[in-house]
Amino acid sequence: MSPSSQTAYIVMGDSLPIAAAASLDVAQQHALARWTQWGIADDYDYRWDEYLPGEVWRLMQRRKGPEGKGRRYLWTKYAVHVVEQLTAGGGR
Repeated sequence: MSPSSQTAYIVMGDSLPIAAAASLDVAQQHALARWTQWGIADDYDYRWDEYLPGEVWRLMQRRKGPEGKGRRYLWTKYAVHVVEQLTAGGGR
């Protein structure tokens, strides 16, 4: 039996793994939900920064309001990392 690889997406919070998902979209939705569960999500804009292309995405936020000073996106503590996981059995 030769090992096969599958892609997994790991949600990280403060450098600790907190969840895993089979797709990037699901992992990003989970991270955003964790970040906004105790705050007022409607007060902020969110976007994902591809910090290391194809490997790491970081959640960013900025307060909504008039254009100008102080409206830069800032990184949150959440990121999604892609990993290749080896499975025994070679896809049987």
